[in-house]
This record gives sequence, structure tokens and C-alpha cells, in this order.
Amino acid sequence: MRARILRLLLLTILVAAGLGSVAWTWALAQDVAQLETTGKQSAARIDRLEAALDQFAHDELIYVASGQIDRGTLTATSNLSRQLVSEGAWLLGGLVAGAAPSAGAVAQAVASLADVDGRARENIQAGLDLMAADLLFTETTGTRQVLREQLRALRLAESNAVADARATDLKQAWMALASVAILFAWGLVRSAHRPASDASANVTPLATEPEHVAPQATEPEQVALNGVSRPDPPPSIDLRETAALCTAISRLQSESDLQPLLSRASTLLNASGVVVWMAAGEEMFPVAWHGYDSKHLSQLGPIGHSSLNAAADAWRTGALQYVAGGAGSRSAIVAPLLGVERCMGVLAIEVSAGRETDTPTQAATTLIAAQLSTVLGGWPAGSSMPPAEIVPFERAAASS
Repeated sequence: MRARILRLLLLTILVAAGLGSVAWTWALAQDVAQLETTGKQSAARIDRLEAALDQFAHDELIYVASGQIDRGTLTATSNLSRQLVSEGAWLLGGLVAGAAPSAGAVAQAVASLADVDGRARENIQAGLDLMAADLLFTETTGTRQVLREQLRALRLAESNAVADARATDLKQAWMALASVAILFAWGLVRSAHRPASDASANVTPLATEPEHVAPQATEPEQVALNGVSRPDPPPSIDLRETAALCTAISRLQSESDLQPLLSRASTLLNASGVVVWMAAGEEMFPVAWHGYDSKHLSQLGPIGHSSLNAAADAWRTGALQYVAGGAGSRSAIVAPLLGVERCMGVLAIEVSAGRETDTPTQAATTLIAAQLSTVLGGWPAGSSMPPAEIVPFERAAASS
């Protein structure tokens, strides 16, 4: 009897190992495909950045040759600068070689362009076209040159990082298959060498097995009386939808795709509002949201690093925070967007009172925030929003 149990246990182990190796190999194949896609997307974004830099240089030649520039060309050049900033942010957020020195240099250059573009737009609105042109063409000359050089270096670093990651995944796949093959070989050898005593041991229990049938029939009743067989309560969060949402976030390619994902997150978490805050220097700004009035929330911010609220606490500590709602008010959960070296922002959701302490809701919020941090990690520092348009977070929250 014991030999039969051991054989069944061995068979179970072999089947589980085989299924596990198949699942692991499939996951590695998916990762390789994702690496290939990411590499192609990064190369395409670098191509667009270089094309935008070429157009910027062309506009600069026209300005230098004539000594003046019309309002339409100036506005187009400012839009081109903003395109460089936006495209650079999405490039940095999807890099495989995110830790490369050239990636840091590109981030600094993009942040510098964002700062200059903000000042140039203020001059355009004030009617100071020549001063705005001088900012765009003269002050950004060195920055654009550095950006062009670092983009070449980043292209090479990204290509090497994708190749290295692909080689690592393939190596792990072969190691998993080899381990399972060795385990199967051992199982076959183990099954082939059965002692003669096992055969006789398997015969004798036939006469005694009926004697043990009656006690086994009463075991389910005992288990039921002890309360062990009670089913676990259903989770408050749909785990399948959580996994599907995280997968969709990992495939995020453009800003327009983020809004539907926030809507899905709101439905999944039963939240009335969702806001993504991104850090820029010593402040955080709302960059995407769902469930709030756009005109009101577009003016919301910034949150200072030393502010006394749950969002700033999550940013400083890198830990999930929650705020319990009172009578007639709703509660909030704030999860940090953690990168490799820093916390780059927070994900804040508004839920009904009492749900802020629900463990599955907190866990799902943390998972979604972690997935968002992988695609929003390249958000550039600085803000192009004029200071007069920014409403302090505490005053905006009080008015709502």
C-alpha cells in the first residue's frame, strides 16, 4: 500500500513539474516577445525625437538668417519643443535600459527643454515674440546638441539591453527544460527498480481493505461537524480583472490609452474617483484622472513634499496610506508609484467609508500602482503650468 502511495506521489510530482516547466517556458516566450516589441517601440520613438530635432534646427536657421520670425512659425516651434518633451517622457518610461547613463542625460535634457518651453510660452502670450524666439533657439542650442548625442548612445544601450535580456530568458528556459528532463529520467529509473517485496506487499491489503472502508466513510461527517469544510468567503476584488488590468497597463503606448484604464480601475476598486499624481522636483501634479470634473482638477495642485496629507505621506515614505471618511464623507487610499531609486508619484482613489481598510482593495490598489510605475517611470521633471494657474492642494480639497 505504501509503495502505491509513493508511486502516485512520484507521478504527481512529475506531472506538476512538467506543467510548471511548460508554464514557465511560455511566460519566458511572452517576455521575449515583449522585449522585442519594447525595443522596436523605443527605436521608433528615438527616430521621432531625432526628426523633431532636425525640424527644430531648420526653424533655427530660418530665424538666424532673417533675424525675425512670424507668430505662426514661433508657435509651431514651441509645439515642437513640447512634442520633444512628451515623446522623451514616453521613451524613458518604456526603456529596457532605463538605468543606462544616457537615459539619465536624456531625462535632464528633456526637463531643461520643458522649463525653457514654459518660459517661451509666457513671452508669446505677452506678445514678446523676439524674446520667446531667443529662448527657444539660443538657450536650447546646447541642450538640443546634448540630447541628440545622448539619443544615439541610448539607441545602442537599448539594443544591447534587449539582447542581454533575451539571452537571459532563453538561458532560463533551457535550464528549466533540462531540470524537468532530469527529473523525468530519475522518475523512470525509480519506477523500473521495484523490489520483489513490493509485489507481495501489494497483494496482502486486498483482503483487509474492506475492513477500513467504514471508518473512511465517516470522515466527511467529522470534517463537516468540525467546520473545516466551510468555503472561504468570496474576495471583495475580482482577481481576474485585476490581472487583466495590470496586463493592459503594461501594454500602455500613448497618453490617450491611460484614461480607459483608469476607468477600469475605478470600476474594479468600486472607487468614485481615481487620480495619478507625478512628482516634479519637490512637488507633485495631477496628470491623469477619472471621476472628477476636468476643469476643476486641471487646476488642482501642487502637493509639496512636506505637505501634511496622505498623498505627501505616501510619496515621502513609499508606503500605502489611507484616510477614513467621517459621517457623510468618503474615504481615500493612496499607493506610492515606486521606481528603482525613488518614489515618482502616487495613485489616489476615493472609496466609500469603511472600504479603506479592506485588505483586498488595498492590495489591488498597490498592484495597479506598481504596474503604473513601470510605464510612467520616465516622467520628466518640471512643470509647464504657469504658477498663477495652480491652486494649492489643501485649498482645492477644502473647496470641494
